[in-house]
Amino acid sequence: MKKGVSLVLIGILVLSIYIPVAAPEGKMIPLIFETDNKAALRSAIEDAGGIVTIEYLTVDMIAAEVPLLAAEGVTANPHVLHVYKDYIRSIPDIQGDDADNFEAQEALNMSEYTVEAPFTLEGLEALPENFYNYMITGAEDVWPETAAGDGTLVAVIDTGTYPFHPLFMRSDGTSRVIGGTCFVPGEPEDSWGWPDNYYHGTVCGGLIAANGAILLPKSYYLAQSFMLYAPDSYIDYDPDNILVPLLGTAPLAELYAIKVFPQDGSGVPSSIIMQGIDHAISMRQLYDATGGAEGYPIDVISMSLGGGTGYDGKDPEDLLVDEATKTGIVVVAAAGNEGPALNTVSTPGCANTSIAVGAAADAPHTRVGLDVVYGMAGIGEYFYPYDDVQIIYFSARGPTSDGRFAPDVLACGVYAMSAFPPTSIGIMSGTSSACPAVAGGAALLVNWQKINEGAANPYQIRNAINEGAVPLTLPYTEFAQGNGYFNVANSLALLKDGIDGGLHLNSSHHLRGIDLNGGTMTWSTGDLGPACVYDITIAVDDDISSLDVSISNVTFSGPQNPLMGDSIEFYIQSSVRTTEYYYIHSANIYGNANFTIPNPHPGNVRIVVEGDWTNWGVMSCDVTVTEHEGRENPGDYKGTIGYDEWAVYYIDVPEGLGGVMFELWWKHDWSKFPTYDVDMYVIDPTGYVYYDGAMFWSPENTFIENPIPGTYTVLIYGYEIYHGKDPYQLNVFYIE
Repeated sequence: MKKGVSLVLIGILVLSIYIPVAAPEGKMIPLIFETDNKAALRSAIEDAGGIVTIEYLTVDMIAAEVPLLAAEGVTANPHVLHVYKDYIRSIPDIQGDDADNFEAQEALNMSEYTVEAPFTLEGLEALPENFYNYMITGAEDVWPETAAGDGTLVAVIDTGTYPFHPLFMRSDGTSRVIGGTCFVPGEPEDSWGWPDNYYHGTVCGGLIAANGAILLPKSYYLAQSFMLYAPDSYIDYDPDNILVPLLGTAPLAELYAIKVFPQDGSGVPSSIIMQGIDHAISMRQLYDATGGAEGYPIDVISMSLGGGTGYDGKDPEDLLVDEATKTGIVVVAAAGNEGPALNTVSTPGCANTSIAVGAAADAPHTRVGLDVVYGMAGIGEYFYPYDDVQIIYFSARGPTSDGRFAPDVLACGVYAMSAFPPTSIGIMSGTSSACPAVAGGAALLVNWQKINEGAANPYQIRNAINEGAVPLTLPYTEFAQGNGYFNVANSLALLKDGIDGGLHLNSSHHLRGIDLNGGTMTWSTGDLGPACVYDITIAVDDDISSLDVSISNVTFSGPQNPLMGDSIEFYIQSSVRTTEYYYIHSANIYGNANFTIPNPHPGNVRIVVEGDWTNWGVMSCDVTVTEHEGRENPGDYKGTIGYDEWAVYYIDVPEGLGGVMFELWWKHDWSKFPTYDVDMYVIDPTGYVYYDGAMFWSPENTFIENPIPGTYTVLIYGYEIYHGKDPYQLNVFYIE
């Protein structure tokens, strides 16, 4: 729906290291260590002037800040098994939400309306056949057999969950948010329940376990929207009012809030996210070990968060997810909002045992949500006039970099309605909304197993959720929809039949690009309906100086959107995997168009042509890609480097230069799995350290304008090299 000028994104990748671009000598760098002796490693880090920030309880890992110039000695310690960068993780954002109106917003304040008491299990069974929030999942069909989640505990690792929201209260005045903790540095442990925390965690909690109803006057536009678009989801209360149930997927489940994001919702290092997972595991282990006297019986973890990774399934967050699963916890994670390019599902959604959830749009939610956005009833159907379920463009796509299926399933991720802190309801979009819907469904399945079999098996529940999903009717690939739309009734039937509990990891779904060898190729998309896509993957070599991409023979047929017309949505994603790094993002195209991408990153560059999700008709076009060779890579300094190895070069920079460019190429980059990470630090003659060569792409560059003359020290470090050694080339360019 984003109409207007294309957005060219060549900004800082979310994988950039959690330190300033340039910093004085002695700057600390954040790292995560895997170790065989936490106490000995702690001593070594502290002796080197470092600071241990987190010592994990359930795995042999430590997070620490280490002085850059002491890092070589620390990482060479015999008790270090592996070192990982401590990347920034974020709440999934939606690019272009200002144009597509996906920003979360309040719909109404419940304190100004009559709120019905929470429903009992018998009361839930008497509700309309299709309640509003998750009618597609079939959750209401299994509430009688699963006690609507009563007896399960879901940990929401997020921004905190406000426990006294009306939709979390029991009839006796207690909250079903039974506790929590906070790991955000500088914020108190009890801040998990603050009413003015960032809304995100309360919304996610509501999508899992909200329980209540609100009385709306029929004259109010929101009531009119429900009556227009969701006629089976409310009760005709009296001549003037309707009663709208506001329910999560598991409306009788309990919640435990683990706050890992600060009050303003900004990003945090991955070590903090790991601390939240570690805490959930330890609470479950303690509960099991003490027979319930201590700890918490956490059954499900819901994580609407994520970030990029170079080693899908093997980075430290993913490994902790697997530990949680072994402990008996079902882990559900957002697939991420980095779509529509292929190979963009992020960690922890790409963990081996997590359930990664993509986002879909359906008619009732989308129409009601758009009415909320515009504050009037009836406009929603102009944007979404059809009944088909779409995969929304921002939903991340598979496969994983090691060839596994992803996302696993889909759920509603467009204008899901839920609890907003402190006493409101509102709408939120993104895979952040889809994830808790499936987490609530997992709680229902857990409860059925506990009621009937005495204990839950996370592997069986994961298999049942995947195999019970329903493929969409629109022609989406498995990389876009995974197994299909989540259907908890189907999943329960599979559990009853005794589905196996094996971990099924099929790694045959590799993404292979076409090597143009410096030539030209044209593709025809055929007819694409709304939100349907055509994918092109180009294997770009490191000698390609530019890509020319042209769109021609554009046609639109059938009815057009009367408010804004139909258009093509066009994307070019760089070779960077598991995260959003688009050269061209959501360009609206109505006719012929041309784009040039200079110096593309080597690897699989992904091009996506999509019929805009708000189109009414179908479109088609031709896409022509031309490669231009000629990028020089002289390799002034060449070598090979292995894990935890350093190389040092001393470069004499003369007087009178306008600039100097240090450029590091490493071969096992984003075009290969796993992605190795070789970093470059440049230290000028005064001891000033430049960190902009410590990113996660190849080539990495440090440009210094009007450089101080003298000897520069270039440190090259093999941070994450998993197998053998990696060739590198360091180039130095003097600019007069």
